Amino acid sequence: MQVLVTGAGGKTGSIVVRKLLERGTFKVRALVRSKESGDALKAKMGDLSKDLEVVLGDIMQKESLAEAFKDVEGVVVVTSAMPQIDKLSLVKVIGIKVLTFGQVSRKPEFWYHEGQNPERVDWVGQRNQIEAAKAAGVKHIVMVSSMGGTKPDHFLNTHLDKIVLWKRKAEKYLIDSGLAYTIIHPGGLLPHPGPQANVPAPGGKRELVLSVDDKLGTEGEKLKEEGKVDEARHLIPREDVAEICVQSLLEPDAKNRSFDLGACTEGKGTVYDGNFKALLATLNGANCSYETPALPESSL
Repeated sequence: MQVLVTGAGGKTGSIVVRKLLERGTFKVRALVRSKESGDALKAKMGDLSKDLEVVLGDIMQKESLAEAFKDVEGVVVVTSAMPQIDKLSLVKVIGIKVLTFGQVSRKPEFWYHEGQNPERVDWVGQRNQIEAAKAAGVKHIVMVSSMGGTKPDHFLNTHLDKIVLWKRKAEKYLIDSGLAYTIIHPGGLLPHPGPQANVPAPGGKRELVLSVDDKLGTEGEKLKEEGKVDEARHLIPREDVAEICVQSLLEPDAKNRSFDLGACTEGKGTVYDGNFKALLATLNGANCSYETPALPESSL
């Protein structure tokens, strides 16, 4: 199977590329924005890079995508807008915490590089990819999105320019396109940025959990309030997300499914045994609902 990975230069995208190459049964093509990104990806793949085809393209420029999607059967979409933290806001966060002895907390602020905001990347860019896939006769799209799409008041939406709502708009566009799809909503990706960024979070070490409609996130918030953080299941290592992407390309039951993906704390539960068909069966046929909330309008 010829598979294209978009967003292949990113943290999760590069893991998807590696896992596909390690299988040895896929022809793998990676879409990156620059030669430098492509060279870095090949270096990261090591000896596996001999079987990797790298192509250049910009998801915001639809005409640049035709060659990348040519003769492709499956696509794994791992593109996303990349928020940049406002360092000055971090000073304010720390200052308020110190002055109030930890009684008051404040979230940091974020910004995006020009032309790289969620409306352009997660809506227009995703839409362009879907249209390019349809024009090329792609059989199946696996789209990596995010939990939080049912919650306009979620931090990712209120502080990151409605990023998950724009992703959700693209999800609906994919569902309505007529293409076979698998939409994956991972929870918080591990390792976390910030102080925990260097704490290893290997894949294949946890029980994986599927759910729908942000139930895992709501459960996690409640457990945090109760001081039972170790029981939460809304976080997941990037390695495990990438593995489910690969398995979604291979498992017929994964087609036309939309679900949330989380994991138990390492050491709790039963480690995922790789039986994705059985894991999907735990949903009892449920898919995420797209009836609410109202999504942002775009003029682009």
